Amino acid sequence: MPQTYLENLHHFLHFLTAYIHSVLALRSLYSRTSFLTTRFHNTPIFQSRHPAVCNWINDAVTAVRNELLNGSVARLAIVIYHIQGERQAKAMERYMLDVSRFPVVSKADREMEIEFFPESEPHPSENGKGKAKVLDADVESDLSEQFRAALVLLTTRCSQLKPLPLNCSFNLAIELKAEVDPPIGHPQPWIPVEPSLQKTGRGTVSSSEDGSDKLAIREGSRKEGQDIGGVHTTPIRAVETGVLQFETWIEESKAKFENLKSS
Repeated sequence: MPQTYLENLHHFLHFLTAYIHSVLALRSLYSRTSFLTTRFHNTPIFQSRHPAVCNWINDAVTAVRNELLNGSVARLAIVIYHIQGERQAKAMERYMLDVSRFPVVSKADREMEIEFFPESEPHPSENGKGKAKVLDADVESDLSEQFRAALVLLTTRCSQLKPLPLNCSFNLAIELKAEVDPPIGHPQPWIPVEPSLQKTGRGTVSSSEDGSDKLAIREGSRKEGQDIGGVHTTPIRAVETGVLQFETWIEESKAKFENLKSS
């Protein structure tokens, strides 16, 4: 059935929420007893039972939604940090979602139904002059199957990773598109990320887990952060479902492998 862009985005944000909960459980950032097992798109996943964690994730995803609607986001990242001191933290892993191919839809068109036309039929707006580009050509149309496969592969890939050290925390970050200005406003939900996670030019924002600062903004730097890209990358899955197309992978940092050697 035809769906609007807002409905598609709503499905993705539910997936992102489940993805974050799954990462927290699979990487043992909290006790496994603090999670319950539930089902999402007919696959078992973990969901935190802690109200503060759930509220933080919901608030963070809502903030991400606003930036996605603005068409300003290139990548999302769930960043796991090792807290080594009162003011020192090193990024261990980044769980990346490249959403740069999400369409930028005007506010007036977000609730219009999206229709796909077969290759053999011209789009009505073309008045019979040629064939319309099929947006879901060679793309799996079953959104549920795509999300389920991505979550199953996330579980598989996480089981192959080396364990994290104790005293790890997390945040949710976004990397802005190169041409986009940082989301400055009041109230200010965004704070700068660490320089090690900043890219050349402007474009990274993140969210601290303690809830005092919701998310973060990066205004610019002159060199690539040492924790960008990591030293080892593990692909998860490319999800392609019509207007929603994104890729997922895991980045492991140099600091993680140095910690493993020293332990």
